[in-house]
Amino acid sequence: MKQTLNKKDRLKSYSKIRELFDHGMKLKQHPITLFYLLEEGKSHDGASIKMGVAVGTKHFKKAVQRNLLKRRIKEAYRIQKADLQEVIVASTFNVSLFFVYADYIPSDYTIISRSVKKLLDKCKDIVIQQVNK
Repeated sequence: MKQTLNKKDRLKSYSKIRELFDHGMKLKQHPITLFYLLEEGKSHDGASIKMGVAVGTKHFKKAVQRNLLKRRIKEAYRIQKADLQEVIVASTFNVSLFFVYADYIPSDYTIISRSVKKLLDKCKDIVIQQVNK
């Protein structure tokens, strides 16, 4: 499976993002908070996992810092999404993920990568539990 992050894999719809924050669940692994929403049924555009990233302007005033952290999170997700994707493709669920950087100092890629890995593993376990119900 290719390790890509295409345009169709991005969560861009304002209504979907609102629904995710209003009705979705939350997982925390310092320094990242993951909001996720499981939906029954197959997606129309072929992507069963959609993701988004946000870094707040409260602690990172400069766009350069925010973009650096977003790139690190996206890269960690891109490399480690294969396990979750296999479980999702085998099931009938669609998953919306939204990563929020929740720290006031920038972290190294290794810390972010470790955090994303743990969050995706937790999310995979939750999907497996939902499939087995």
